[in-house]
Amino acid sequence: MTKIDEQQFRDILQSKLGAAWDRAFTAFRNYGPNLGYDVTNVLLHAADQGKVDEVLGILEEHYQSHLQYQHPEIRGTVGDRLLGVNPTQAMFLRICQQTLGLQPNPA
Repeated sequence: MTKIDEQQFRDILQSKLGAAWDRAFTAFRNYGPNLGYDVTNVLLHAADQGKVDEVLGILEEHYQSHLQYQHPEIRGTVGDRLLGVNPTQAMFLRICQQTLGLQPNPA
């Protein structure tokens, strides 16, 4: 699993995010080391498309609803056993496909 630390996140995104930097850095820290790569990825795409505030809103809402009480070492890995779905993986997929209009590369 690829990990992004705080300095790498800062180097990659601080200049691209402008006024949204503090919110983005807070989201990155909240999501923790297991999800830092995913947060970085969606924010890079959002910055390219001018959708940073929209993506940060989705990340913040998901954190409040699903992640804030999970221990940082397992944050984002907990799935819904009844439905067999990981809500965090589903949220990142929705951001990529619906919000950012990204399509997977054909194999």
